[in-house]
Amino acid sequence: MPFEQPQTNPTVLITGYTDGLGKLLAINLAKRNFHIIIHGRNQDKAQAVIEELKAINPKGKYETIICDFNKPQEIADKFGKINTLDILINNAGVWAEGNTVDITPERIIELVNVNLLACLIVTRVLLPVLKKSNFGQILNVSSIGGVELPSGYFHTIYTATKFGVQAFSEALAKEFDNSNIRVMGYYPGGMNTKFFKKSGFDYKENEPWMFDPQESVDAMIFMLTRNPKVNVKRLDLINHLQ
Repeated sequence: MPFEQPQTNPTVLITGYTDGLGKLLAINLAKRNFHIIIHGRNQDKAQAVIEELKAINPKGKYETIICDFNKPQEIADKFGKINTLDILINNAGVWAEGNTVDITPERIIELVNVNLLACLIVTRVLLPVLKKSNFGQILNVSSIGGVELPSGYFHTIYTATKFGVQAFSEALAKEFDNSNIRVMGYYPGGMNTKFFKKSGFDYKENEPWMFDPQESVDAMIFMLTRNPKVNVKRLDLINHLQ
């Protein structure tokens, strides 16, 4: 059975929350009385999500952090203001595909900044805060594209950044083994969200290889609610009926 959180109303930070997986996860955690800090780039969008969460659970506590991960020099200052945290979910990400020779250097920098560098810096800044929690958790959202090399078409730069997230997650899990911080990596396949369109790729909704993002949220909550003795160190979630 799932364990009861050691904290009453644990505080969780979700990066990249305004659409898709991050927003849906925030909604589900609001129903469970989590205190939620949501990160994004746009204050108006952030406030709109906060209002949605308040409508779901008016008694909840909600905060925002506005920070553009393509400006990594701002991350330490913005996230350094957090002084209480139990769960960090590094969820923010951007997509790119196609032949590597066709991707601009500027786009490569954006992918590295958002998908990998921000994950490293946010985690480093918040580790001292998480260590003060009775039971801290870090859940890094990678991608199945970060552990399986593509075939037939290519997303090489994206894959490289997500391989980096995998390496960071597994190394950090070993660093904090037998401690009050649990580190996990989550590796989803393609979901039916706006993730691809936001990155400029015109995929249709409900492509055969996409799955319902609620399945992904359920998997992440499963990982976060195991007994502290148990670490679902890595979980892959893909659509096997294509």
